[in-house]
Amino acid sequence: MYDSPEDGGTAGALDRSKTERIEVPVNGARVELRTSRRRWPMLTMLALVAAVAVVVGGSRLWRYLTSFESTDDAQIEGYIDPVSSRINGTVVRVPVDDNQRVKASEILVQLDPRDFQVAVEQARANLEQSEAQVNVARQSYIAWQAQLRQAEAADVLAQHDAQRYRSLLSQKVASQEQYDQYLSTANMSSAEVAAGRASVGGAQRMINSREADVLASRSALDQALLNLSYTIIKAPADGIVGKRTVQLGQRVEPGEQLMALTQINRVWVIANFKETQLARMQPGQPVTIYVDAFSRSFKGHVESLAGASGEKYSLLPAENATGNYVKIVQRLPVRIRLDQGQPGIEQLRPGMSVEPTVWIR
Repeated sequence: MYDSPEDGGTAGALDRSKTERIEVPVNGARVELRTSRRRWPMLTMLALVAAVAVVVGGSRLWRYLTSFESTDDAQIEGYIDPVSSRINGTVVRVPVDDNQRVKASEILVQLDPRDFQVAVEQARANLEQSEAQVNVARQSYIAWQAQLRQAEAADVLAQHDAQRYRSLLSQKVASQEQYDQYLSTANMSSAEVAAGRASVGGAQRMINSREADVLASRSALDQALLNLSYTIIKAPADGIVGKRTVQLGQRVEPGEQLMALTQINRVWVIANFKETQLARMQPGQPVTIYVDAFSRSFKGHVESLAGASGEKYSLLPAENATGNYVKIVQRLPVRIRLDQGQPGIEQLRPGMSVEPTVWIR
């Protein structure tokens, strides 16, 4: 239906100027519809607003997507200290078990100390004997020095007598026999002085030798005391015991690993990023670390980047010079330091899977 001029008058004429007739086929018949001409500017404006929103939103989305680098090839790392024996011995006490928390210097394993106590007593006796021999050598040195001074005094007199009788012989006051007797005495006196000096030198060397024996005995005593202290194996740091293999009565050898100690207070993250992700990554950048085990995130910072890819550190690195090279995107380990003081950080354990996100902007 339409509006006639009689129905609307002037209002009808104005209304027709603001509308537009459109014929639409419906079920084989054509139906005339009226649309307002004012809707087109509004639709155009809405389209422009939508386009601006898409551009701005897309720009912000792009900036966000390029503001970070993330990977799921990462895990928590920590120091796992092997606990081993430095001496051979028999285990008489193991006061700890797997998964037990221990403090630094806490006893982990104790060996039978009796053999080492005997070795300490023997080393002390050897040291006392060596010190006594040094005293004897020093007394002998003093005695030889006294004999040397006596021989030197007698030699001075004998040399003067021989010189005097040489003068008297030249004056024919003394006989040749007397001069020969005093000359022989002077020669014997000189020989005694030389022998005394040699004895004093030998006594000095004996003192040096005995003093060296004292040092060796003292070193043996120190080693025996160390071996005795090694019968008590203590925790090198705070941590949790794991992989305990030592048992009571077991005979252990030097270097044999008895258990492991995980330092849970010193953990970090190793994230293996692709080489294409490292262009803008540098130490000091903030990191968000999502831990799968707790479904929560921790904060950290990039500490350092590796000096080579993980493939180069492998046991059998690839040799590209063989002609069989296939280009594969390599991964480089990045060390991430966890910020201290965060709630729940004490629950982190080496080996847990994490997803770090490095914010590069």
